[in-house]
Amino acid sequence: MSRRPRSEGRERGFFLVWMAIMLITLMATAALAIEWNNLSRVGVRMQKAADAASLGGAVFLPGNEDNQAFVVAAEVARKNGFVDGVDQTIVRVSLGSRPNQLQVEIQRTVPNVMGRLLGNGTQTISRRALAEYERPVAMGSPINQYGNDPVDGAAGTPTYPNFWANVAGPASHKPKGDAIAANICPTPHQNTDNCAGGTNTDYDQLGYYYGIEVTDNDASEPLNLEVFDAGFVHVGDNCGNNANPGDGFPSSNLLGASQLPPDFNPTAFPGGAPFSPSERYAPEASSPFCTGDMYFTEADATPPWTTYRLLAPDDTPADPTNNEEVCAVDFPGRVGDVAAMLGETVPAPDAPGLLAEYFRQWYPICGPGGVAPAETGIYYLQVTTASRADGVAAPLGGGHNRFAIRAGLGSPTDGSGVSVFGEQKMGMYANAPSTDSTFYLARLLPSGANRTLVLRLYDIGDASQPGTLRVLPPDDGTIGGIPMTEFSNCTFTQPPGNATGPPFGTLTATAPGCALINVSSSNYNGQWVEVRIPVPDGYACDLDGGCWTRINFTFPANIADTTTWTASIEGDPVRLLE
Repeated sequence: MSRRPRSEGRERGFFLVWMAIMLITLMATAALAIEWNNLSRVGVRMQKAADAASLGGAVFLPGNEDNQAFVVAAEVARKNGFVDGVDQTIVRVSLGSRPNQLQVEIQRTVPNVMGRLLGNGTQTISRRALAEYERPVAMGSPINQYGNDPVDGAAGTPTYPNFWANVAGPASHKPKGDAIAANICPTPHQNTDNCAGGTNTDYDQLGYYYGIEVTDNDASEPLNLEVFDAGFVHVGDNCGNNANPGDGFPSSNLLGASQLPPDFNPTAFPGGAPFSPSERYAPEASSPFCTGDMYFTEADATPPWTTYRLLAPDDTPADPTNNEEVCAVDFPGRVGDVAAMLGETVPAPDAPGLLAEYFRQWYPICGPGGVAPAETGIYYLQVTTASRADGVAAPLGGGHNRFAIRAGLGSPTDGSGVSVFGEQKMGMYANAPSTDSTFYLARLLPSGANRTLVLRLYDIGDASQPGTLRVLPPDDGTIGGIPMTEFSNCTFTQPPGNATGPPFGTLTATAPGCALINVSSSNYNGQWVEVRIPVPDGYACDLDGGCWTRINFTFPANIADTTTWTASIEGDPVRLLE
């Protein structure tokens, strides 16, 4: 009888032990892989939630972190399954190193199946995201007023900046200066940018939006919004008398209006309001009340109809087109003898009231009681000439309506806690009596450092002689703590440019100090000019109402110019940094 070798039995025993060890090892490895996969999936979910939360909340910055940014970020994290204080989860929301940056950190403690066998029953996972929001660039005004205030303002002050807001009727010709609201490209139009094929590709029937930001309303005051000279009334660019119309322009008879007695209409000057008709209706270009509403007879156009819509703040501050309407009012255009129209005893059809109540007067858009109480956030005043408040299409008016806007809490002249500005684009009419005028251009926040401020200026330089435009840094702007004196390395697209831009021609260097020289209507009429301004590293400014770039006009003769300006910071407005 044969016997197995003793070594063979020992090897069989070793094999069984080895297999047992391998099975345990493989099972442990598989369990660890499953556990690691679970932790990885939780980490991925957390990272996506942190990314979404920081992006969702950042759009409310700067300045609304407590009321909206932090709340929205926490809500977005909740919708993605992470709630602070629930399921051993911590959600921390805070500002980044700049006031337009939002940081979200999510931390969760999860059980360890295998780790429990080794005395480590839980694992803490943490993910973080940092987002930055570059809000649409505010333009034209650092205070609670946009355009002139001839009643309470004084020449040379921020309340009298020597320009008016401008909106054209759709039947107006684009080369007259309004690139957004004028929809007619005349023939020939070879030198008018974005008029290829006779169509104005810049035209936007939604008109212009003006931001009205309420930053503080602890007293729950109403928001009072007023527009000066809200309706179109033809008086001509320079507010002459036009007693003898000529050239197809109807007479305004401002001289007759100025000779009305002070008590001709008590509604116009309630309580003995200042400035009698002799001052308010004087037919003079130098009058502070000269808004310069100008009627165009081209294409048998009617006077432009102007509609003002106040829109409430919402959760998408970068998009005013979907905001809820608070109130709206229409102002039909008027052409003819102003003296006769001011003396009317009954309102014209569809008009908000007697002409004397709003012609060269401040008019409350939402009534004298305003909006009570005002919400914190950004309201928008939409100004359009394409549709009425009832949604019916407005007449295809031809002409430019010039006006001003002011808003305040309680009183429209109380600027605390409220600012009014053009939202990323603005139409303006400059009829400055000075040949050297400086206007607020665009608000450049510290988040613009290492980026490029892009300005687009349309149809600049309507003056009798060539002049110079210079873009100036904010008064409070600094680089590494040193005050800024000028921008450098600026480039621009020199006209004539590309009629179907952008880009509008080849970028070339400006004159030193970010200056455009030899600017006149002969070479800039109907032209978009893009100015690119590199913002240096270390740029800083005062976020409490500061950070405003300016533009200086220096011309040998007075300015009377309708222009359209836009401003933006190059790059994605909302972006993840970490």
